[in-house]
Amino acid sequence: MTEQKIDNAAAGAHTPAARVSVGADEIIAAATALAWAARWDIAARMLASARADQAGGATSRRLALAGAAVAVHHDFRTADPRWAPDAMACAEAATAPDPDVSSDPAPDAAQGLASWRLGLLRLQYDYEIALTGTDGIPRFGPEGHDPARLTALAQRAEQLSAAIPDVAGAGWAAFYRGLIADNLTGDRAGAPRWFTRALDAAERAADDYLAGEALRHLGDHDEEAGNLPQARARWERSAELWAGIGNITGVLAQQLLLAQLAFREANAAAGTAIAAEVSRWAGAAGLVLYQRSADELIERRGPGR
Repeated sequence: MTEQKIDNAAAGAHTPAARVSVGADEIIAAATALAWAARWDIAARMLASARADQAGGATSRRLALAGAAVAVHHDFRTADPRWAPDAMACAEAATAPDPDVSSDPAPDAAQGLASWRLGLLRLQYDYEIALTGTDGIPRFGPEGHDPARLTALAQRAEQLSAAIPDVAGAGWAAFYRGLIADNLTGDRAGAPRWFTRALDAAERAADDYLAGEALRHLGDHDEEAGNLPQARARWERSAELWAGIGNITGVLAQQLLLAQLAFREANAAAGTAIAAEVSRWAGAAGLVLYQRSADELIERRGPGR
């Protein structure tokens, strides 16, 4: 395992900053877990403090991609200043082949995988920009979008899904293809097959994060079709999977859907209680958008409304 150097933030105020050797895998796993817990600031600082043994090598690429992933995750879930533009630019620079290293036009396996991961991150980022714009407020459907750009975005997702033999990676690309159909092109009827493909990949790869996402969106279609028990089963399972991996932002998002479902089931007391708890947790965590959504749900659907 390649070893990295990171700052020891626990060093005393009067002690020179220490450096410790930590594996790159551990750094990236910890940064991912921190991002899921809405501690993007700590995740970003930790990744920024890491130093690869060889500049421009595979580990540098992985760290830059991890930094971009944290930034994209942050921007989609907050109304804070945007981190992703700079982080994506750094990842693109780190992932670009060095023309001075070799005249061989075929990239090595690590370079090829990094390029694929960058492509998926760019797809995710472009989808989020198309959906939310600069204010972070989702705008669903094709209105106001260039149809050719939406078609190109969908094609990129399909190409990414077909371009990698990794089961989970192909599943993630399929998942974003479903999101594009569901939320941008207005192809509600076509989206579930992509989510089903993503769920199958998640189960085969034991990727609980992807499984939670697929279940979340399949449950949305169940609710729309009036199959409330199936929607509840999928949403509860999604929340359970995400709780198991420490995905706090995901659990809060799922609890909002379960509150919405309780209102639809004519259980306003339960819906209000769940939404109030989401508002309390989100407020404590500084998740303004989540807190606002919970409060608006109570205002619209609470007892006496």
